[in-house]
Amino acid sequence: MRKSTRPLGILSISSAAVLWGLNGVIVNMISLDAFTIAFFRVFLASLILLPFMVIFRVNDLARITSCWKPLILNGLLLSLGWAFLFASMKLIPIAEAVLLNYLGPVFTAILSPVILKERIRETSVVALLMSILGICLISHEELIRGVSGDILGIIYGLLAGLSYAGFIIVSKKLREGQSSLTTAFYSYVFAAIFLAVISRPMAPSLSTSEWILLLILSGMNTCSAVTLYFYGLAMVEAHKAVVLTYLEPLSATIMGAVFLEQLLGPIDILGGALIVISGYIVAKA
Repeated sequence: MRKSTRPLGILSISSAAVLWGLNGVIVNMISLDAFTIAFFRVFLASLILLPFMVIFRVNDLARITSCWKPLILNGLLLSLGWAFLFASMKLIPIAEAVLLNYLGPVFTAILSPVILKERIRETSVVALLMSILGICLISHEELIRGVSGDILGIIYGLLAGLSYAGFIIVSKKLREGQSSLTTAFYSYVFAAIFLAVISRPMAPSLSTSEWILLLILSGMNTCSAVTLYFYGLAMVEAHKAVVLTYLEPLSATIMGAVFLEQLLGPIDILGGALIVISGYIVAKA
């Protein structure tokens, strides 16, 4: 049964990653700060998924009492990850922001010996060195110019990667006992609570097109994409799921070039390739 469903899991995760590549374009077209956009993303996503929870997963409410702590943690990591990522996308090219976010697997491999008392692998050290070189290449222009906004964008991207590392670990643990719909819904609810406290969002004055973009970000790129990701994660090993999600940087690069005219130079591409390869090395270890 596992072998017959595996292709569906691969397709689900790959589709989610491609959809996420559009996030940066949408974020740059909405005149709100990054944390407020992240709040409305998860808040509207929670409202969209609520009827489905009532219809299909009404009994799951009792079952989550056994895992409410990791669900809250997942919501916190999700809120920080998306908020920092959106903040980075506002300041530097979206492809660079996404690539910095995808240092998550490398961070996971490096932090595991500290947090989980695991033996550090030689491949993890190699991956870390490659990713550091990749970061330097991607951010070389920003560092040379010394523009505070660009450097802050890089820092936000790295913080998003750290949050993503925790999200990978907690999500896989949650999917062992919960459905993809339940995991996604409660992660959004707790993320919305955290972001409401942090950003204190007010009713925004947005154009019709901006509201449509928020709904696309919440409905298609969040409800559909993240639920697809959780669904696929149940069929695909975590390290292989990480490799599949590297379709997002490729998608973001194409979307940024097409919609925002953000073209990466040869050095940026080389740096991005080093980060992708370092993540692949960690995933295959």
